[in-house]
Amino acid sequence: MLLSACAAPRGGVIQRPHVLLDTFTWTDEEAAQPLVFKLLGQTNEASYHLIRVGASESPHTHDRHDIIVTVLRGRAKLHLADRLFPVRPGDVIEIPRGVVHWAELKGKETCEIFAVITPPFDGKDRRPAPVK
Repeated sequence: MLLSACAAPRGGVIQRPHVLLDTFTWTDEEAAQPLVFKLLGQTNEASYHLIRVGASESPHTHDRHDIIVTVLRGRAKLHLADRLFPVRPGDVIEIPRGVVHWAELKGKETCEIFAVITPPFDGKDRRPAPVK
């Protein structure tokens, strides 16, 4: 299900989380990966992704991208710089560029999130980062 700039008028509803989750399926190959990004749509200003976190991430940062994520399914601990936030469905998190972050899963359930990334994410701006 690809969202485009013309999927809804600017300022309109582009997706409802329950509809997205009820209609979207991961392939067996994707379900076996620790982290999967699915591009849902893109404008000149931002890209929209469904992200499946199947295993805890390693600390990293994005030097050129700001991210807003909404947790749709699952629970995790979000490490953001030197802070720790337990997150659950409905939580919205801002991850500014340059800030070290990673998700640590709670339990065995995967975590699925909707992410808005500015500027549009090409998949290349991800740098491993040491934890202080």
